Amino acid sequence: MIVKDYYKILEVTPVATLQEIKKSYRRLAVKYHPDKNDGDHLAAARFVEVQEAYDILSDAEKREEYNYNRWYTRKVGAAYTQRPLTPQELLAASQQLTDSVGRMNEFQVDYRSLSFHIIQLLDETNINILHQFNLTDTNRRIIKNLLQAAAPLPLKDHSPVHEKLMQLAGEDQEMKLLLQQALRTKEQRDRWDRYKWLVVLLIIALVCWLMIIAADTW
Repeated sequence: MIVKDYYKILEVTPVATLQEIKKSYRRLAVKYHPDKNDGDHLAAARFVEVQEAYDILSDAEKREEYNYNRWYTRKVGAAYTQRPLTPQELLAASQQLTDSVGRMNEFQVDYRSLSFHIIQLLDETNINILHQFNLTDTNRRIIKNLLQAAAPLPLKDHSPVHEKLMQLAGEDQEMKLLLQQALRTKEQRDRWDRYKWLVVLLIIALVCWLMIIAADTW
């Protein structure tokens, strides 16, 4: 099982007392509270994580269950999951996804899961964080990574991804043109996939007709 490292999020040790957990929670809640960070989407996301960690670690039963899952995660050698928050983390997550898809063949790709994963990565919070930092080069690399990861998707699964990528592109006309071109390519491929069997049947019918005519002339 993969779990978040709530102790790290709350900046306490795994043996922290309830009093230490409460003290750290109050400090971090004040630090990241939306009222003190107007318009800072990164702080707002951190605040949600701090609340989530406190909800688990301040409850004896929830903490006991979490500690077991945490121990099991370390035992099997898995990594703690972490919600991408900074542009650098989002870039790394996009590259990891691209590399993962690149190692698959077309029959291994679950289109709906891939589309959902990309949309989750580009949820409203993360897009707002990327816009807030406004790192053009980083945003472009994320767009290109995710566009490459989305390459196997058919049009119906690509369309919601396209909308998210366009939101991230914002006023970047170069990226918007790149995304629109990719969408047109998907639309053309979709039309071909829908009508290719009709074309094949027409060709077969034409060949049969020509063979009949040729036979009649012999």
